[in-house]
Amino acid sequence: MILLTHHAERRKSTNTGRLVLLGVEGAELRVRGEIRSDPRPPLPEGRRLHLFPHPGARELSQDDARGEPVVLLVPDGTWNQARRILARDVDARGAEPVTLPVGPPSRYDLRRAPRDGTVSTVEAVARALRILEPLAGEEASRSLMSLFEAFLACSHRAAGRAHRS
Repeated sequence: MILLTHHAERRKSTNTGRLVLLGVEGAELRVRGEIRSDPRPPLPEGRRLHLFPHPGARELSQDDARGEPVVLLVPDGTWNQARRILARDVDARGAEPVTLPVGPPSRYDLRRAPRDGTVSTVEAVARALRILEPLAGEEASRSLMSLFEAFLACSHRAAGRAHRS
């Protein structure tokens, strides 16, 4: 799993992508928009899928995990940043667009969602893991969501607000 994070997102206290890096073994961070002098290392071998709910994306399924390894590219930023990452990032070029099946509403309430049915980066990754790795993904998903709930509770406490459990 490769997290394509917008450079401005790294400094935001409301960023959930950092939870993916803590909770998913082997997850890699690639920052978009930073001035770099060294070239990026190549992506791992495998079929590249980019996860984002845009027109033309097909639904991610368990069939995607069959055959060659999957390299899941997940944009991390505001919705506009994420859309631009997928359009401009060299790692995302040529990747097949996929989206998540409709699921429960997002638990993320630190930012406003642009429309119904959208979820945070960590929620999207947790759902994708359940689909791509039915056995190991369930445990990884539960672990990620526990981190996420703790993150939300701490964020609300720091802001002096009540957290809905």
